[in-house]
Amino acid sequence: MNRLLLFLVPDKQATMLAWGLSAVAFLLGVLDMMSRDFDSAQFHLNLSLGIMGFLFVLKFLTMRATYQVAEHAQHQLRRHIKKVRNAPPPTELTEAQALAQEKAHMAELTNELKQALNNIAPDSPVRPKYEATLELMQRMSSR
Repeated sequence: MNRLLLFLVPDKQATMLAWGLSAVAFLLGVLDMMSRDFDSAQFHLNLSLGIMGFLFVLKFLTMRATYQVAEHAQHQLRRHIKKVRNAPPPTELTEAQALAQEKAHMAELTNELKQALNNIAPDSPVRPKYEATLELMQRMSSR
């Protein structure tokens, strides 16, 4: 579910469009009030508030989903590192097959974390944590 919400993250253009539509609806509401069409004014003012409310709820849900995807990828990385450290080397797989399997798993986790990191604001205080995790994952997959 969280990965599906990542496709709905409103970018700056979508945010500006929502602000613009809300401002237009508000101005129409003010004009309707001046012309004493109060039913239409109420509709336009409610529409203005509804657009902004929807934008804020959407931003909250997508930001929450972004952080949860990033946390899940980081948790998966920690669990994978513990598993590699504690588990004896598999006997049924050759060394090359085990390494290829591990690289494929790390590439999948790296991709998930990159998608989540793209949706985290550059000035967010948690961004360095996930960037460091991504760097660690890339170093581990390159060896």
